[in-house]
Amino acid sequence: MSVMASVIGHSRRAFGFFLDLLYPPRCGGCGQYGEGWWCATCNGQTQWLSACDSQAVLELPSGQSLTVISAAKFGSPLREGIHCFKYEGQPQLAEAFADHMSAIAKANNLSADGIVPVPLHATRLKERGFNQSLLLARHIGATLGKPVEARALRRIRPTQQQAHLDAAARKENTRGAFAALPELVKGRALILVDDVLTTGATLAECANVLYEAGAQCVVALTLARA
Repeated sequence: MSVMASVIGHSRRAFGFFLDLLYPPRCGGCGQYGEGWWCATCNGQTQWLSACDSQAVLELPSGQSLTVISAAKFGSPLREGIHCFKYEGQPQLAEAFADHMSAIAKANNLSADGIVPVPLHATRLKERGFNQSLLLARHIGATLGKPVEARALRRIRPTQQQAHLDAAARKENTRGAFAALPELVKGRALILVDDVLTTGATLAECANVLYEAGAQCVVALTLARA
């Protein structure tokens, strides 16, 4: 590490420490101040899954199957934490959540050539300010030592928020909504990252598009499973 990089790193840490003193982090799960963005109490109350309980299988439109590995059950307080993460502008939660996703990936001996986040449409990205799946993927990629292929998938048309739709409507909502770049996908084993598995409509559509673009293998990794 260069002297300049070391100085910049120390400066950022010092500035972050100063900001934490002025504006103590507020836990995304319980709202408590001063215990970090994700407190030990909420972490302990979350239903984290073991390797043997973490897998689910989705059928893809092509007839192939997609294994989905999830770190936790989607319940309180993680539910509130994810809502805070996505809709209340608290991207700092990504690191704590991604640590659990990386751990369950390792417990399942998950290996891949690259990591692909589920993309947001440009209009939704502008509204939210960040793509939560991309933030998770970056932390996971750093932990697992795998490249993040943020351009491998793109959302080519806007869709309604899936949370407001039933299972059938979710499938229709995501059909034809994604496109993949074959040069970043062909012949590669990929980890597809998203925050929550509910009906699996989004993950199934994304995985199907990746396979159509030539992916050798796709496994999905989510923070929570409903």
